Amino acid sequence: MELTEYLNQAVAWARMGFDTVNSIQGLVIALIAAILMNRYGRILVYALGATLVHELVNIGRNFYAGAANPLPDYLDTQVLKLVAIRFIGYLVAISLIYLVRRLFLRR
Repeated sequence: MELTEYLNQAVAWARMGFDTVNSIQGLVIALIAAILMNRYGRILVYALGATLVHELVNIGRNFYAGAANPLPDYLDTQVLKLVAIRFIGYLVAISLIYLVRRLFLRR
């Protein structure tokens, strides 16, 4: 594969990830993570935490909706791919919100 193919694939994953986070639930989680993050070097930790919170909220919503099995099948590769894409989406969303926060609040 050429470098441009890798870059195109990375951009496609980032776009898909942001699309999965681009909901009220995802944006609120990303906003809270960006506000709590005190330096950008911890972006991976906050994106991982945001992804875990997102999964827990989804499980809670399924539980309260009365689903027979509220837990997703985390052994399924498609579910794991969605979680990985969501993690990338949180990397993008938290980074953008953090950047805006740093530009306007100068903290």
